[in-house]
Amino acid sequence: MKTLTAAQSKKAVGIAVLSALLYALYPPIAKVVLHNCSPIMLSALLYIGTGVGMAIILPFVYWLLPDMKKEASLARTDIPTLIAVVVVNIAAGILMNIGIELSTAASASLLRNFEVVATTILAFLFFHKKVGRQLWLGVGLVFLASCVLSTDVSHLTINWGSILVILATFCWGLENNFTRVLSVKNPIQIVIVKGMGVGLGTLIVALIDQKNWPVLPIVGIALLLGFLSFGVSIFFYILAQRYIGAARTSAYYALSPFLSTFIAIMFLRERVTFQLVLATLMMIAGSYVVVRETFSHAE
Repeated sequence: MKTLTAAQSKKAVGIAVLSALLYALYPPIAKVVLHNCSPIMLSALLYIGTGVGMAIILPFVYWLLPDMKKEASLARTDIPTLIAVVVVNIAAGILMNIGIELSTAASASLLRNFEVVATTILAFLFFHKKVGRQLWLGVGLVFLASCVLSTDVSHLTINWGSILVILATFCWGLENNFTRVLSVKNPIQIVIVKGMGVGLGTLIVALIDQKNWPVLPIVGIALLLGFLSFGVSIFFYILAQRYIGAARTSAYYALSPFLSTFIAIMFLRERVTFQLVLATLMMIAGSYVVVRETFSHAE
């Protein structure tokens, strides 16, 4: 992490928040696009937009971050991990989009916080990572909030859209544990390979399932959304991380689900229910505890 002036530090924080905002655009815009595009086809277009878009701006990335050229490139030994990452992301993307289609964009946005629960549980069970009491507290609060969002209290039924979003976050939690193996490799290369691999793999699934192509404007919106929310967002995250550190960047990036919820309420006019308010407060508390623990271990 570099030593920064006050102005540079503010700029780096702005980049981290912009990263969170770009990712926050995904659920609300996807909710609108899904009226004219199948969830599977949308997932394929999002990831193709990520891979192609990042490949196009790769020279600019290397110009802005010349040190990244020196980072270790992906090798043949990384292929098994990359295949695992692609497979779980194909499943995650499809599950997430079906979940958004069956629920509100606001609740789907908040439920993305469940990824920290999935990552922690999987790391504890299968990768033997030590988890402290405070982190378990934060994870527990996020878990309870997710339970609130996944139940229709008025009819005592399960919200299956929310369940699918949670399953998607479990896939991403598994990916987070897989990608630790790739943490020393060039991150932009990983984004490009993952984007193209997941995009083409999901496209094959869509064609097998005989999903029709959406109209050209919808294709363009989906590709652009993938490029911005999954591609540029990650680039800004990496850029901010190199200046203000992983812990602070993660803290600002944790704003993303809440920004997304705000966008859904303001622009999609989604209803603010007692359930949503309660879950939001619990998510904020849980996220605060998790972020605080991240800072304490980073110091």
